[in-house]
Amino acid sequence: MSGGSASSSRFADVRTLSLLFRTVSNMEPRQLAGVAERKLRHAVIPTLPVDFDARYDRCIPDDITCTPGPLRANTTVLRRSLSGEDRSALRARAAEATDGEVTFLDRTIRVEGPDGVGWHDEAVYGPPALWALKFHGFEFLRGAYLGHDDPTDCPAATETFPRWIADWQADAGTNIGTEAYLRRAWTPHSVSFRLLNAARYYAWLGADERYPDLAERLHRLLYRNASFLSNHVEHDIGGNHLIENGIALVVAGLLVDDAGDPWVDAGVEVLTDAADQFLADGGHFELSPMYHALTLTRYLTALDLLQRYGRTPPPEIRDAAERGTAFLRAIAPPDGRLPLLNDSVHGESLSLRACLRYASAVGVDPGPSTTTAMEDSGYYWLGRGDDSLLVDAGGIGPPHLPAHSHNDQFSVLLWVDGRSVLTDTGTYEYAPTDRRQRTRSVAAHNTVQYGDVEPIDIAGSYLMGRRFDPTVRYGVVDGVTAFDGAYRRAGGSDAYAHRRRIYADDDWWLVWDRVAADEARPIRSRLHVDPDVAVDGAVSTGAAGLGFRTDDDADPLAYLYPLEAAETTVGTSPYFPSFLTEVERPSVTLRSSGADVSFGFLLSKRPYETVALERDGDDPRVLSLDGTDRSLPDRLS
Repeated sequence: MSGGSASSSRFADVRTLSLLFRTVSNMEPRQLAGVAERKLRHAVIPTLPVDFDARYDRCIPDDITCTPGPLRANTTVLRRSLSGEDRSALRARAAEATDGEVTFLDRTIRVEGPDGVGWHDEAVYGPPALWALKFHGFEFLRGAYLGHDDPTDCPAATETFPRWIADWQADAGTNIGTEAYLRRAWTPHSVSFRLLNAARYYAWLGADERYPDLAERLHRLLYRNASFLSNHVEHDIGGNHLIENGIALVVAGLLVDDAGDPWVDAGVEVLTDAADQFLADGGHFELSPMYHALTLTRYLTALDLLQRYGRTPPPEIRDAAERGTAFLRAIAPPDGRLPLLNDSVHGESLSLRACLRYASAVGVDPGPSTTTAMEDSGYYWLGRGDDSLLVDAGGIGPPHLPAHSHNDQFSVLLWVDGRSVLTDTGTYEYAPTDRRQRTRSVAAHNTVQYGDVEPIDIAGSYLMGRRFDPTVRYGVVDGVTAFDGAYRRAGGSDAYAHRRRIYADDDWWLVWDRVAADEARPIRSRLHVDPDVAVDGAVSTGAAGLGFRTDDDADPLAYLYPLEAAETTVGTSPYFPSFLTEVERPSVTLRSSGADVSFGFLLSKRPYETVALERDGDDPRVLSLDGTDRSLPDRLS
């Protein structure tokens, strides 16, 4: 290694430690205590001459009874909320299990051979870590109970999965207290998945009547896992993990008669306390639409099941379900798909439409949304209906939990005629790789970058440095919708200020940026295009524009006109619509340079011969399109 590389490596280590310190300093006392307790358990328990697995088993009653009817009914409602395409994919996953294969995260592993299931094979614990978490969480059962109405139509449900469950219970490596147990089979997050999946599978299968031996095995599995989880609620992680713990305890507790009451109480308490994760506008505080759909689904399930089992849901659970549903409807774009903001991908949660169908089916339906400003979450619509631009103006997620946040300050997404044109980037993985750094970086979002500076320093999988709160003004003046956002990054020679103003009329959007700093550097404004859209540089208009085309034989869907940028180039960038999936897509970069630079672009549905902008200093005043002037608001309340 050269001296320069070694120096860089040492710098990176110091920088990472600095960000680690800043991340930890924002954590809550309960989180820190939970981290300390988990590390102590993980280090000490495997060394003690105690069979903790047997101790849990001795607490299991000889006679366990369950009431599966309400859970079976809820599972039917959930299944019917899915699209036909989603159910078909789930059935395919269940079918591949009969061949000993399991697919998660776009990665298929052969898990069963002549010697049984390889719960601890190297491939299972290879990257990504989420694969093993799902596998030990029995996520493979979802293909059966959500893909099929009737268990007899699913050979895996009645033949393969009973064998796998027995194999898991007999495997010494899945015992409580074994080495690394809290990072493997008994990671509380995985235990939560295991409880949910085993409980739904048991209820859907009608195990008591049809498969009594399997029913007895599942009784013991549910009891032991719920007892363990109630002792290992993830206060050290917080966020969506707590909600997963809470719903798992509620589901298991309601299913298991009498003995489950303490779990119901514990789960309801967790969900009640965690309800404040939903902000005043209903958005989940980690600011990821994917995690919003995941956590909302859990609250909808809790609300429905508590009622079906004859219990009164606490008002906090009902309120979180109702506000969360209203937010999901408010952020729904024209194509009805989850926008991939922050750590989001398709396929890991219910789709946006399925989640709304599920909400309606369990009695939560706020009706059509007229909301255009979700101020607490920081999302603003300019235009609604088929032609819409969404601005991400939110800060980082909660100070103590920045794990799923990106450097996407004032990034924009665009839909025209109901089609996605400008997209966010999605997420490839959570491991601290180059792809992880890219997806969280400012370069991966439709916004401006000063030099090579990140607005907020990032490192590792989840670390973030000094944060700031953007200021936003938003409103409608004389028929023009306007957004005005600004933030200032501190940090010596890397300090700068960014202000983005966006104006929208019926068929156009003007985006205008100013970056001011002490030191002159390149300024780049990037636009990442949907992979199904081509960028056409030969638009036949008088103005120097680009076209966004979805069909070679059709006119462009939309047009881009750079304004006062020194250079505009078309290239490509990676897109990660689901975990471990990379797709190439077009991208456009507008460039300028200096210490105080202003430039922007016009997005429109129609071509123009002339596009001009009059301004007073940095302030846009009049937009002229083919000689027709439109005054721009100079003041927002």
